[in-house]
Amino acid sequence: LLTGQEHRKVPFSTHRSSTVELASLEEDFDVVVIDEIQMLCDEFRGFAWTRALLGVRCKEVHVCGGAEAIDIVKKICRLSGDDFELHRYERFSDLKVLDESLAQSPAEKGSYRNIQSGDCVVAFSKKDIFAIKREIEHNTPFKCCVIYGSLPPNVRAEQARRFNDPDSEYKILVASDAIGMGLNLSIKRIIFNTMFKHNGDRIIQLDHSAVKQIAGRAGRRNSLYPNGEVTCRDPDDMAHLKKCMGTEIRPLTKAGVIPTPSHIAVFNEHLEEYDSSGKEIDLHTTLRKFSDMATLKGDFFLCREQSMEIVSRWLKDIKNMSTAEKFALCMSPVNESCTKSKNVLLKYVETYASGKVPGLHYSMQPRTAKTFDHLADLCMIHHQLELFLWLQKKLPSNAVEVMRAEALKERTIQMINSGLFKAEKLTLSYDYISKDVRIKKEWASERRGEEDEI
Repeated sequence: LLTGQEHRKVPFSTHRSSTVELASLEEDFDVVVIDEIQMLCDEFRGFAWTRALLGVRCKEVHVCGGAEAIDIVKKICRLSGDDFELHRYERFSDLKVLDESLAQSPAEKGSYRNIQSGDCVVAFSKKDIFAIKREIEHNTPFKCCVIYGSLPPNVRAEQARRFNDPDSEYKILVASDAIGMGLNLSIKRIIFNTMFKHNGDRIIQLDHSAVKQIAGRAGRRNSLYPNGEVTCRDPDDMAHLKKCMGTEIRPLTKAGVIPTPSHIAVFNEHLEEYDSSGKEIDLHTTLRKFSDMATLKGDFFLCREQSMEIVSRWLKDIKNMSTAEKFALCMSPVNESCTKSKNVLLKYVETYASGKVPGLHYSMQPRTAKTFDHLADLCMIHHQLELFLWLQKKLPSNAVEVMRAEALKERTIQMINSGLFKAEKLTLSYDYISKDVRIKKEWASERRGEEDEI
């Protein structure tokens, strides 16, 4: 198993599973399976699916995903001279869109008292998730598991195991859209707490593909709930849910790509060659000019490189490091919106580039969670340790620090599990309903502003 967070090696293994970003293009395989192929149109991560589809070395590639990807995959196969064969599969179980929402009005409180065993409530922030979990556990006899993106993989897997176990006391799941991929869950009913989320830039309403992807988690063949149901908490969201579930997703027309390290290295050489100042051009300038000047023909688009540009700007003043090395660091799992994550990256790189040995910072010591903010801090510390270990793989320096980081990571995971187990004792003051009303007003205001400009 190879992921950005975990490398699990098994002696004499004959199969490998990895995230699409870590798909090997240097080794030969008998068969490669690429899941969720419709993601190649994603404006941020689509390049990874395109890279895998075009680059994996094997005679037979199976791609799985939504029917909207058929046309673009067929075109890519034609461009690369490959044969294309299509197999269609129907969902084994029924998925029913319910007529009624849980709440009678958008601002109604306590609507989750009507929750049922096997339900999964989908929310889009950690505070929403924990506030809903607390409400359910206070107002019903049920206990809740939680799953969201920043939880360590081991913790997510343990929460999924508890929820799926018919003998467990945990009958409800409260989760983010992280359940949409990579987890097998025995869910009876999906309940959207809201149809709006912040995508990192702005508030958006979930599109048809996202709604269907999440809703499709309900109902699972050979489980306690072979047939699935989907509804919303807010009655105002029901019209959008029914529209999304009843609409065919438009076929994808383009696949995302980004430049490779060799592209950037050659482009950088040409920029310096034709630059009259004779100065070395930094990576940030190279990436920005590449994005401005690049033209793509046919069925491809250039993925957004916002994260890469931000990291490259951070690395601008780092000496004794090549453009190729800096470009590789732009692919690091750093959270560019988090100061602590940025500091881990910069401190490591600055120390390494100066010829010294990078070490762990004292702030990466986990502490027992007494509030939900502390629990979020533990998840952030886990992320920082993962980033440190990623940097150790790219720029190796000290085996002792690697062992320390691994030990701290395991301790952090234990503390996160303990915090989740005792979540009802953690301090939390938060109103997810007021927040949902507010972001919907903001979204509606932005829409009116865009329409006025048109």
